[in-house]
Amino acid sequence: MATLGQDLKRERELRGISLEEIANSTKISLRLLEALEQDRLEELPGEFFIKAILRAYANSIGLEENTVLNKYYMDSLLKGESLDEKTQGKKIKQPIPRKLKKKIVFSVLATASLIILIFVYLISWGKKTPLPQEELKASELIKREAPANLPEIEPFSQSVYEEKKLMLEITFLEETWLQVYADGELKIEEVKRPGERIVVEASEELLVHLGNAGGVTYMLNGREGKPLGVPGVPVRNIRITLENFEDFLFQESDTIGVPGPGS
Repeated sequence: MATLGQDLKRERELRGISLEEIANSTKISLRLLEALEQDRLEELPGEFFIKAILRAYANSIGLEENTVLNKYYMDSLLKGESLDEKTQGKKIKQPIPRKLKKKIVFSVLATASLIILIFVYLISWGKKTPLPQEELKASELIKREAPANLPEIEPFSQSVYEEKKLMLEITFLEETWLQVYADGELKIEEVKRPGERIVVEASEELLVHLGNAGGVTYMLNGREGKPLGVPGVPVRNIRITLENFEDFLFQESDTIGVPGPGS
């Protein structure tokens, strides 16, 4: 029975397509494509990365990507091991049952709600606590001595600071597979090399999948972003919106207490 790599190579050769043509169209390195056709999957960085390469390969030679992925799954089942077991020598991790996932999510939400309630109570309690007599006297004195006709200063409208769009600028430090959706539309799906840079804009939402979370740095609306993960580890479903984008940015408080170079 032919292996997945042998099937892919045969289909490619029947269509008269070279590996170089696939590498140019998909931006996947020739070394990785050769490893795929020769069934050296242990040289590819993780199962998520393999699936992305299989999809790009299938589309470039006109194959149905689901057919190729099903063949990959069947080969894995017949061998009795997953790609992670091959490359890392570890037992296959059993998926977390759905009921247990729901319990975990419920526990996290309940804990978060309790913390919020405590925080709100402490704030309201602090507002209700009466001021000492000395402070009351001082505040009354200030009111009496304050000029009567000072012009009122209107607070800045929050709309001044509202962001109207999202602009994501990514710089690649290592070879990294990337997939980006902007407002639900696929914008980028390819492998990037060190030194390359992309810019993607969205009106409401960005969804990012990375094959190497620590292989990039990024700017979000012109501000420096926090690390998305560690080198060599894939990360999926990075969802950035107009409401939560500041959670991905470095704040002034993030630098407090961090020792500088040479300290």
